[in-house]
Amino acid sequence: MKFRLNNTDYIDSSQPIDISIPMSPNENSVRAWYCDPLELKPVMTDRFIGDVNQGGAVNFRNLFMNPHAHGTHTECVGHISKEFYSINQCLKEFHFKGLLVSVDPEAQLNNEYNQEDFIITRELLSAALEKHQQQLEDVKVLIVRTLPNSPNKLSNNYSNTNPCYFSKTAVELINEFGFTHLMVDLPSIDREEDGGELIGHHTFWEYPENTQAEKTITELIFVPNEVKDGNYLVNIQITALENDASPSKITLYDIKS
Repeated sequence: MKFRLNNTDYIDSSQPIDISIPMSPNENSVRAWYCDPLELKPVMTDRFIGDVNQGGAVNFRNLFMNPHAHGTHTECVGHISKEFYSINQCLKEFHFKGLLVSVDPEAQLNNEYNQEDFIITRELLSAALEKHQQQLEDVKVLIVRTLPNSPNKLSNNYSNTNPCYFSKTAVELINEFGFTHLMVDLPSIDREEDGGELIGHHTFWEYPENTQAEKTITELIFVPNEVKDGNYLVNIQITALENDASPSKITLYDIKS
């Protein structure tokens, strides 16, 4: 079905581009932060069997998972705040105009950790945005695809791998452009080991000095190579969960004229 956005532009709702990574209880599912794969276990009592294959009437499984570790998720400032913020309360709109850009992170020696880091710098991000300066009007969502864009992102165990991250000044640039929602194909916008500082998260939400509770970060997406950089209508779907983060399903729609 076609839906008009204005007098000239429309989307076809029958052609979604799903950029979320499914959560799955197997060893090859994507995960991070030193967690085992998520678990699905049937409820078993002396009066009830929650597994049809074991004689039950229905499948009735408990789910043990962490939204930050087990796949695509959307988080609010409650992820880093002393105060309780819920993604279910912070995210009140679900459709936005977005911009997808691809960035090849820069290798830098981190002397503090004596390790080579791959960083999305302000300069790299600025250059990527410059290519799309005519497409920035009314854009609320910035989607960053890192290069190279391997299908391994669908099954990586990111724990202890020192993944790519954003510099503080790159996040400051995101704020300067007025993006409300940031989406990345990384387990975090911050360094895996940073002494608990989470500079990127604090900078994005301006916490605690000027907290921007309406803003969100979505991590562990995957944007296929055939999806071109540029503008899309973005739909963010979350569960009605009172928690700092929720598993999410993110779909893009080509904006057509």
